Amino acid sequence: MLLAVCLVCLSGACTIVGASVQRGALAPPWFDLRLGLLRLVGYSTWNANCPPYVGCAPTRQEAYVIWLIIDRQVYDVASQTAYRFVSLPIEHDR
Repeated sequence: MLLAVCLVCLSGACTIVGASVQRGALAPPWFDLRLGLLRLVGYSTWNANCPPYVGCAPTRQEAYVIWLIIDRQVYDVASQTAYRFVSLPIEHDR
């Protein structure tokens, strides 16, 4: 029973934090975590379709994105593959 209550509280907190980030009331966390060949990156950006550390032209919509980057080394050639997990639009009051 205690576990069920904790899970309900956790899911409610995640929903509230997600809504606060989306409305621009709460700044989302920036992080860059590495575990072996995997790298998890989260940040807010003005171009959610642009992979991390590439540099693209900004758009009119700010978003918070989380990417999974896989670093590969094949035949002395380094390559990266990026997969976007989350793209949460951030609304600003005007």
